[in-house]
Amino acid sequence: MQTLQTTKKSVEQLLSEIERLKQELLKRENEKSDLEILLETNIEHSNNVEAELHHKNEQMSRYLQQVYCITAAAAAVEAGKFQSQMLNEVAARTDELGQLARVFQRMTEQINAREEKLKQQVEELKIGIDQYKRMQQVSQITKTDSFQQLKQKVKQLRG
Repeated sequence: MQTLQTTKKSVEQLLSEIERLKQELLKRENEKSDLEILLETNIEHSNNVEAELHHKNEQMSRYLQQVYCITAAAAAVEAGKFQSQMLNEVAARTDELGQLARVFQRMTEQINAREEKLKQQVEELKIGIDQYKRMQQVSQITKTDSFQQLKQKVKQLRG
Protein backbone atom coordinates (compact mmCIF):
# COMPACT_ATOMS: atom_id res chain seq x y z
CA MET A 1 0.00 0.00 0.00
CA GLN A 2 2.84 2.19 0.64
CA THR A 3 4.07 1.72 -2.85
CA LEU A 4 0.69 2.75 -4.12
CA GLN A 5 0.83 5.91 -2.07
CA THR A 6 4.36 6.55 -3.18
CA THR A 7 3.36 5.98 -6.76
CA LYS A 8 0.33 8.25 -6.33
CA LYS A 9 2.59 10.93 -4.85
CA SER A 10 5.03 10.50 -7.68
CA VAL A 11 2.26 10.77 -10.23
CA GLU A 12 0.92 13.92 -8.54
CA GLN A 13 4.42 15.39 -8.50
CA LEU A 14 4.82 14.51 -12.15
CA LEU A 15 1.45 16.04 -13.00
CA SER A 16 2.34 19.12 -11.00
CA GLU A 17 5.69 19.32 -12.74
CA ILE A 18 3.98 18.87 -16.14
CA GLU A 19 1.57 21.69 -15.30
CA ARG A 20 4.44 23.92 -14.21
CA LEU A 21 6.31 23.11 -17.44
CA LYS A 22 3.16 23.84 -19.48
CA GLN A 23 2.91 27.23 -17.75
CA GLU A 24 6.60 27.85 -18.37
CA LEU A 25 6.19 26.87 -22.04
CA LEU A 26 3.19 29.20 -22.41
CA LYS A 27 5.17 32.00 -20.82
CA ARG A 28 8.10 31.37 -23.20
CA GLU A 29 5.78 31.30 -26.21
CA ASN A 30 4.28 34.63 -25.15
CA GLU A 31 7.77 36.07 -24.72
CA LYS A 32 8.75 34.71 -28.14
CA SER A 33 5.68 36.33 -29.69
CA ASP A 34 6.48 39.63 -27.96
CA LEU A 35 10.08 39.44 -29.17
CA GLU A 36 8.96 38.70 -32.74
CA ILE A 37 6.67 41.74 -32.66
CA LEU A 38 9.50 43.85 -31.24
CA LEU A 39 11.89 42.55 -33.91
CA GLU A 40 9.40 43.34 -36.70
CA THR A 41 8.87 46.82 -35.27
CA ASN A 42 12.62 47.39 -35.04
CA ILE A 43 13.14 46.16 -38.61
CA GLU A 44 10.35 48.41 -39.89
CA HIS A 45 11.72 51.39 -37.96
CA SER A 46 15.22 50.58 -39.18
CA ASN A 47 14.00 50.49 -42.79
CA ASN A 48 12.27 53.85 -42.30
CA VAL A 49 15.41 55.36 -40.80
CA GLU A 50 17.53 53.93 -43.60
CA ALA A 51 15.17 55.33 -46.25
CA GLU A 52 15.19 58.74 -44.54
CA LEU A 53 18.99 58.71 -44.33
CA HIS A 54 19.21 57.79 -48.01
CA HIS A 55 16.84 60.64 -48.90
CA LYS A 56 18.80 63.13 -46.77
CA ASN A 57 22.06 61.91 -48.29
CA GLU A 58 20.69 62.53 -51.80
CA GLN A 59 19.52 66.01 -50.78
CA MET A 60 22.94 66.82 -49.31
CA SER A 61 24.66 65.50 -52.42
CA ARG A 62 22.52 67.76 -54.67
CA TYR A 63 23.19 70.69 -52.33
CA LEU A 64 26.94 70.11 -52.47
CA GLN A 65 26.80 69.85 -56.28
CA GLN A 66 25.15 73.25 -56.37
CA VAL A 67 27.73 74.68 -53.96
CA TYR A 68 30.32 73.38 -56.44
CA CYS A 69 28.46 75.26 -59.22
CA ILE A 70 28.89 78.52 -57.30
CA THR A 71 32.57 77.73 -56.68
CA ALA A 72 33.04 76.97 -60.38
CA ALA A 73 31.25 80.24 -61.23
CA ALA A 74 33.67 82.16 -59.00
CA ALA A 75 36.60 80.48 -60.77
CA ALA A 76 35.01 81.38 -64.12
CA VAL A 77 34.76 85.03 -63.04
CA GLU A 78 38.42 84.94 -62.09
CA ALA A 79 39.29 83.46 -65.50
CA GLY A 80 37.05 85.96 -67.32
CA LYS A 81 34.76 83.20 -68.63
CA PHE A 82 31.70 83.60 -66.40
CA GLN A 83 28.27 83.38 -67.98
CA SER A 84 25.23 84.25 -65.87
CA GLN A 85 23.25 81.18 -66.96
CA MET A 86 25.85 78.98 -65.23
CA LEU A 87 23.95 79.65 -62.00
CA ASN A 88 20.34 79.52 -63.24
CA GLU A 89 19.60 76.13 -61.63
CA VAL A 90 21.02 77.17 -58.27
CA ALA A 91 19.39 80.61 -58.47
CA ALA A 92 15.99 78.90 -58.81
CA ARG A 93 16.30 77.58 -55.23
CA THR A 94 14.30 79.39 -52.56
CA ASP A 95 16.86 78.94 -49.77
CA GLU A 96 20.03 80.82 -48.85
CA LEU A 97 22.06 79.03 -51.52
CA GLY A 98 19.61 80.24 -54.18
CA GLN A 99 19.83 83.75 -52.76
CA LEU A 100 23.62 83.59 -52.91
CA ALA A 101 23.48 82.52 -56.56
CA ARG A 102 21.08 85.36 -57.46
CA VAL A 103 23.26 87.92 -55.67
CA PHE A 104 26.32 86.50 -57.45
CA GLN A 105 24.56 86.84 -60.83
CA ARG A 106 23.53 90.45 -60.15
CA MET A 107 27.00 91.30 -58.86
CA THR A 108 28.70 89.94 -61.98
CA GLU A 109 26.22 91.75 -64.22
CA GLN A 110 27.04 95.02 -62.43
CA ILE A 111 30.77 94.33 -62.71
CA ASN A 112 30.43 93.59 -66.44
CA ALA A 113 28.45 96.80 -66.96
CA ARG A 114 31.12 98.81 -65.10
CA GLU A 115 33.90 97.16 -67.08
CA GLU A 116 32.16 98.00 -70.36
CA LYS A 117 31.68 101.59 -69.24
CA LEU A 118 35.35 101.81 -68.22
CA LYS A 119 36.45 100.36 -71.58
CA GLN A 120 34.33 102.95 -73.36
CA GLN A 121 35.83 105.73 -71.24
CA VAL A 122 39.36 104.46 -71.94
CA GLU A 123 38.62 104.48 -75.68
CA GLU A 124 37.27 108.03 -75.44
CA LEU A 125 40.38 109.08 -73.50
CA LYS A 126 42.64 107.46 -76.10
CA ILE A 127 40.83 109.37 -78.86
CA GLY A 128 41.11 112.60 -76.87
CA ILE A 129 44.81 111.99 -76.23
CA ASP A 130 45.41 111.23 -79.91
CA GLN A 131 43.62 114.42 -80.91
CA TYR A 132 45.61 116.43 -78.37
CA LYS A 133 48.87 114.91 -79.63
CA ARG A 134 47.95 115.81 -83.21
CA MET A 135 47.10 119.35 -82.17
CA GLN A 136 50.44 119.63 -80.37
CA GLN A 137 52.27 118.28 -83.40
CA VAL A 138 50.46 120.74 -85.67
CA SER A 139 51.23 123.54 -83.21
CA GLN A 140 54.89 122.56 -83.12
CA ILE A 141 55.02 122.43 -86.88
CA THR A 142 53.27 125.78 -87.34
CA LYS A 143 55.63 127.46 -84.91
CA THR A 144 58.75 126.46 -86.79
CA ASP A 145 60.62 129.03 -88.86
CA SER A 146 60.35 126.93 -91.98
CA PHE A 147 56.56 126.81 -91.71
CA GLN A 148 56.37 130.54 -91.14
CA GLN A 149 58.51 131.09 -94.24
CA LEU A 150 56.28 128.79 -96.30
CA LYS A 151 53.24 130.65 -95.03
CA GLN A 152 54.76 133.94 -96.16
CA LYS A 153 55.53 132.52 -99.61
CA VAL A 154 51.93 131.32 -99.97
CA LYS A 155 50.65 134.79 -99.07
CA GLN A 156 52.91 136.36 -101.64
CA LEU A 157 51.82 133.89 -104.29
CA ARG A 158 48.19 134.54 -103.62
CA GLY A 159 48.62 138.00 -103.56
